[in-house]
Amino acid sequence: MVYNYTPLPVADASLSAALSLVRRTYAGSPPAVRAHALGRFLTCPFLPVLAAVPPGSRLLDLGAGHGTFARLAVEWRAASATAVEPDARKVLATYRHPRVRFVAGYAEAVAGTFGAVSLVDVLYRIPLSGWDPLLRQAFDRLEPGGVLLLKEIDPGHRAKALWNRAQEKMADLLGMTLGAAFTYETRDEIRSRLLRLGFEGFAARDVGAGYPHAHVLYTARRPMG
Repeated sequence: MVYNYTPLPVADASLSAALSLVRRTYAGSPPAVRAHALGRFLTCPFLPVLAAVPPGSRLLDLGAGHGTFARLAVEWRAASATAVEPDARKVLATYRHPRVRFVAGYAEAVAGTFGAVSLVDVLYRIPLSGWDPLLRQAFDRLEPGGVLLLKEIDPGHRAKALWNRAQEKMADLLGMTLGAAFTYETRDEIRSRLLRLGFEGFAARDVGAGYPHAHVLYTARRPMG
């Protein structure tokens, strides 16, 4: 598929440039939204995930929150982004951008196919019984050859995993995050799950250097056939 859009070089997405964009994006938002978006950006390695978005693609971001990743994506990589978030409070309180479409709902609320589907810190808030249905929906929304971007926490790093749980408990107390589960799988378990669901080209990359959490980026593709 050919997109009428030329993305900026991802090398231009330096940490300082991305931080400046986040600050400008949420400048008009309520203080709590600005604080949450900034804290999210500073504790999550969005830039390595961003670099994996196919240039000029249409992105579907599931569990998008206030849309930080979607905004970064349309600035440096994606032609457009559809940000799907079940918490309507976040959708109503966040920014608006001509190439970012917000949908208050779940994956089934979106039709069509995309060059990339991202789930950034989403699965761990869902019971394991819900992982396959959501990942199947992600598979179905990918065009042939499209890439799944799955950013999760590596449970093998115990100290960092404990810090992540403490942070999320605080978010729960403040009512900032939907979901109640803290479920994780090892890299081998993630790989087996994705391959069983029909994905191919699985890869895992550590992206947590310099962060208090053990971030890992998983990528896989929908077959061309």
